[in-house]
Parts: sequence; C-alpha cells; structure tokens
Amino acid sequence: MINSTRKDAPSAAGCSLLARTALAIAMAGLVLPTQAGKITSTPSASGAPGFGGWNLSNVEVVLDGTQGAIGSNESWFDPATGAYNFAPDSDFSYESLVFDDAGTLMGIVLAKDWPIGEPAGIKIVNNDPGVKNDKPANCIMSTSYLEGNYLDSIDPKQVTCSSAFQTHKRYKVAMLPNTVDGIGSESVDLVFNVEAETGTRDYQVFQKINNWTDGRLQGFKLEVGFGVGASFVSATDAGVDLANLNIAVPSDLWSPTQLATFSAGLFGPEDKHTGELGFFDPESRAGFLIDEYVAGIQPLTDTLTATTPLASNYHDVPAGAGVAANQFGPWLPNNMLPYGIFFDDDGNPETDAELLAWYGYNPAIGGLGWMRGAEDSFAAISADEIQAMGANLSYTSDLIDDLVNIGLNYVVRVGDVSTFPASANNSFTIRVTPTPDTSGSGVPAYVGQTPDPLLLYTDSNASVLLQPEPTFEIGSLLTARVGDADLNQDPMVTEEVTVAISSNSGLSDALTLVEQGANRGVFAATLPDSYSNVTPGTVITLAYTDVSEAMEKTSTTTAVDVSTPVLSDVSITDLSVPTWVFDGSPNMLSVTIQNDKLAAGFASGTVLLTGSDGSEFTASFSDLGVGKKLRFRFKWTAELADPTVPESVEWVASVTVADTIVDGAEALTEVKVKPGKRANK
Repeated sequence: MINSTRKDAPSAAGCSLLARTALAIAMAGLVLPTQAGKITSTPSASGAPGFGGWNLSNVEVVLDGTQGAIGSNESWFDPATGAYNFAPDSDFSYESLVFDDAGTLMGIVLAKDWPIGEPAGIKIVNNDPGVKNDKPANCIMSTSYLEGNYLDSIDPKQVTCSSAFQTHKRYKVAMLPNTVDGIGSESVDLVFNVEAETGTRDYQVFQKINNWTDGRLQGFKLEVGFGVGASFVSATDAGVDLANLNIAVPSDLWSPTQLATFSAGLFGPEDKHTGELGFFDPESRAGFLIDEYVAGIQPLTDTLTATTPLASNYHDVPAGAGVAANQFGPWLPNNMLPYGIFFDDDGNPETDAELLAWYGYNPAIGGLGWMRGAEDSFAAISADEIQAMGANLSYTSDLIDDLVNIGLNYVVRVGDVSTFPASANNSFTIRVTPTPDTSGSGVPAYVGQTPDPLLLYTDSNASVLLQPEPTFEIGSLLTARVGDADLNQDPMVTEEVTVAISSNSGLSDALTLVEQGANRGVFAATLPDSYSNVTPGTVITLAYTDVSEAMEKTSTTTAVDVSTPVLSDVSITDLSVPTWVFDGSPNMLSVTIQNDKLAAGFASGTVLLTGSDGSEFTASFSDLGVGKKLRFRFKWTAELADPTVPESVEWVASVTVADTIVDGAEALTEVKVKPGKRANK
C-alpha cells in the first residue's frame, strides 16, 4: 500500500488522463442549461450505476499496485468508462490515489476490494426510494455490493443509501504525510461533476477519514468549493451563494455526538444495531464535535470544523495510564497503533472480527502486557491464556486499525450550478484538511515493542476445521481452516497453503488458504458457493496433508435442509460457539436472530443461551424491524470441573416471543485440558 512522503508527480498516463477528463467536462459544460443541479450519475461500462459523478481528473486508480495496458490481460482501470480488469494472478485489490494541482500525492481513497466492491471506490446515488427518517434520498458513498450478491455471484446488487447498517456504505479517505508537512497544499480534494436540473438536492456523504499522516492530529476541517490544491477556493470566496452550495450537519438528523466518531465497537454505550459495548470505553463515544453544529435551523456555511474531542476517555486508556504511556492521547496515526487479538465470531475470515484483547501499557502491572477491555476492567491476560487462544483456529492478531478511522455524518447541498465559476467546468470540490496536534504528546509506550507473548499456533501436529460442523444449513457460508506451525516459515510474510475440498456428490477443487496474520500459523478461506448450495445429506470434506506427521487430516460437515416449522416470524439464523477451547480460556459466543422479510410487523422478545456447564446468558430485544437481523454476544470462560479431565459443553439457544419459544438451536464445544496439565482419560 502506498504511503509515501515523496512529492511525486502523476505518471504520463495520469497526466494525459487529466487533460482528457478536463476536456470532456468542459465540453459537457457547453450544453448545460442555467437551472439548479445534481451530481452526475451514469452507468459504468459494466452497467453498474453511480459512475461519472466522481471526477477523476486528479485521481489515478491503481489495481494490484500497477496500471497495465487498457484492454490487456493485465490489471487495469479505464477512467473514461469505469471498465476494469484484474490479472489472473491478481490479489483483487485497488486504491485511488488523489493528487493536488502540483502532482503531489495527498491522499488515498479506499473501499472494499473485489468482489465485495469495485474500482474506483466512490459512486453517486440519486433518488433512492428506500430512504427513511427524513434523510436525503441522494448520497455519495462507496462502490460496495450486498452480502450474498457480491460481484462473483450470479446476481450482483449494489449497496445504496438506504441499505442496512454494516453493509460497507462508507468509503475511506486516507490523509497522507503530505497533508501536514507545511509544503504546498495541505488537503485532500475530491471533485464531483454536476449537471443541471430543476430544484436542489441534498447528498448524505458516507465517508471515513483516516489518519495516515504519521503524526497525531487534533481535528480536521471539511470545506466545499472549487478547484484542487493551490487553486482551491471556497464557495464563499468564489462568490457563490451558499444556498447553491453548502455543507451541513442538520440537528434533525444527528445529535452532536454522532457527527465525527470512532467505531462504536471501540467507544460508546450499547450499540442499537449490534448490541456491542465499546471495548475501550463502554459509556461514551470518542471523536469530535463539529463547531458549526447548532440545534434547530443552522446558518448556511461552506466549512465544518472539528477541534473539540468528545467526552470519552480516549485520552486515558486504561484510566491511570496517563502521560507515562501516551495512550492513546490525541488522534493516533497509523504508525502508532496497538496490536489486538480478535475472534472470528461469524465464521467468515473476510469480515471484521470481534476484538477481545489488546497489548499496551497496563498501570495495574506497571508495564506492557496483554489485557482485556473496559468491561473486564482491563484485566491482565496470562501467557497461558494467550497460548490457548493461539491454539484456537478462530483467533487472529493484528493492528487495531479502527483507532485511526473517524466516521463522518454530513450533508452537501447542490443548487443552481449555473452560478458555479466557469473555471470549475461544472464541478465542485469537497476538501478534507487535517489539523496537526500541537500538544506535544509523545509516542505510545507500546510502539516498537513486540507483543509478549505473540499469538501463535505452535504445534507441528496440524489441526483442520471445516465450519460450520458437524452440519450446515444449505446455502450458508462454509469456511476452511488449517493450523500448522510448520507452514509459518517466514514471520514477516503472510503465507498461503493449498488444501483439497470435495463432496460425495462429485465436487472436487483445490482451495488456497491465506495466513491470518504474517506470523500466525493459521490459514483460512471460504469455500465457493457451489459447496453450500447442495442437496440435503451431502457431505463436504476438507483434506490437508500434514507433512511432519506424514498423514492426511480431514474435517467434514453435512448439509441439512431447514425444514423445522417456525412458530413465529422471528428465528435463530446463527448460533456461533467455538468448536474447542482450553480450560480457563475466555471466548465469545453469539446468537443471531432475524425477523422474517415477510413478517407482519416489528417483534419483541428474549434470547436465552444455556450450557451444560451451568452457563446461562439472556438478552432482550424490542421493535426488531421486518427483515432485520440482530446479533447478541456473550463472554464465556471455559472451566473444567476437574482441570485434568476434558469434557464437552452442550449449548442450547432459544428465542421467545409473546411468552412462547418460537425457535431454537444447538451446538457443542469441547473443553480441553490446559497445556501443562496431564489429562486423565
């Protein structure tokens, strides 16, 4: 990933692109009537709506880190049509490099890689009929696709303004070191093409901004205007009436603590969508206030400024760490992130996992160490517990990158585009400018320190796991996992291994698993849909040859039809528990419920999860919308009655509506003797 501080000019191809795009926009401007306006949205070469609105004249879209010849078998993107191609050996990644008018790389636009998303990363949606709660029916958003309808499916469907929570609607703008070096322009400029129509349009902007500046920040500024780099002028300075171009944070849409925030999973009270509490602060959101926010009717403006942090203890985690640790202090950059340990709670290695632990300065022990989150009083985690997590194929370790991401909520209004400056060529600019920190806060104590111990799979005796198991519902996601210390040959490289997958109905393929972290020793990948969409009774097999043991190891799961009658519109769609754990290890359990898409209305009730070890977890839900899902997470620590005797825990989940149990599910977890204990069989 590019994160250069050099002030490089675009390539020759990029420069010719600047000229071609500018000419095309200028020609289009000759025929526009002098009325109001909207952001352009036309289908790309593949027919995908939303292309053409983001002006790529100062952008270079790069696939696989390079730009091949358009029309070749290499990886390439055509900015004129939106057509693209990934080479056969591609990693299917892309990024959009944003330059200023001097050719200096200022930022990178990032969105979901193929097949969840596609280049260039930003699209325009006009007239979304599904938008509710008085929010704009138009938006600027990412180029993501809906789960189950990704680009590799037979029926791809785009995410829109009204799509559900956690459908990857936000694109990210990574602000690079050139935005704070004091040389030239200090901003990332995104330009959007407009066209004339009657009336005005409000656009909700689904965006995150990332601190990749290599230094702490104390806030940011958003502006609307015209031009890029040194040529940028605000709407006011350009003489444009703010009624025709402005930026706003309406109080009837958002409260002051919802405008610029870090992830709710890291900071804040229970999230209404996921039921999660903030890992670092379960009481208050972290982020910034917007200075221009006022209750009621807000004065028109072309600028939003954020310099005042929200009330969260983001600056003092854990409480008492203080200046000695400098964690986290003012807004962290990407080169000062702590490591975390994550659990794959939904069985999909390609989605965000649940944060369970992190490595930093713990005042309780007076030094660096692994610890839990605020809900567990940042309790220290022993080396034995880390070893047990390392042996579990569903745990991973990585940087907690959401600590650099601020999610934004704001609206841009586009009015009479005939009043825009002629030099803008029927376009306007959204400018993002970081504010460097001046507090003098130092580097966090954990920076440059290798977590001790590391989360590793240390056994040369390989483990294989095909999930869900022993059965799976037809059409559900299947995931293959392998743990083998012998495969972790280079701790600096994310390695791969090829396994065999097959079915007793005749399917047979090789599947490449990717290491879950550069020094993990655990590998995972999801199976093709053809292995999920099978007839009842079909057995799917994962096979891996363990060289050190000179034997083939397998894991199987059997397809079952969902034919159990449901007594209500609410059902359990997933019960996720670990297949096996070590005694004394902390784990996450989850139950996901859904109100049927054809339900008559909202639903309320309770969820109960019990274990044969005496564990019991309950949660309630209210007004669950039609077609909506809700996931409940529970923390459970495995505890053997006799620490030398392994046992199994049988889990039973149920959902109750109107005092009637309407659905249930069962699962099994094997609790093994903690390493170092002698098992009695």
